[in-house]
Amino acid sequence: MAEPKIATTKVAGSWPWFLQRVTAVLLVVLLAVHIVIDHFWNMSTLDLKVSSIHLRLGQLIWIGVDWSMLAVVLFHGLNGTRTVMFDFDMFIKRKKWVDVGLWILGIAMLVWGIIILVPFING
Repeated sequence: MAEPKIATTKVAGSWPWFLQRVTAVLLVVLLAVHIVIDHFWNMSTLDLKVSSIHLRLGQLIWIGVDWSMLAVVLFHGLNGTRTVMFDFDMFIKRKKWVDVGLWILGIAMLVWGIIILVPFING
C-alpha cells in the first residue's frame, strides 16, 4: 500500500516560508505597539469612544500602524492557508489557481479593511 505524499517547502516555496517568519515577527511588533497605544497609554484618561479613535487615526503614524497590521495579518493568514492547502495533493495540481485566488481574496480584503477605516480617519 502506497504511503500518502506530504508536500515540502519545494512545493510551497522558499520565499513564502521566509515571508511567513518575517510577517510573524512584524505581527508581534505591530500588535505590541497597538496594545500599548490603545490600552496602556494614558490609562487615567482611557476613553475608547469613536471620538478618541478618530483623534488617534488623525495622525499619519497610527494610520500606517493600523493599515500595516491589516496587511501583515492578511498576508500571514493567507500564506499559512496556502501552505496548509499544499499539504494535500489535490491543491498542488492547481497551484497557480490557488495562488491567484488567495491573492485576489487578500487584495479584496485589504481594500475592504481600508474602506472601513476611512470614516474613522475623516471623522
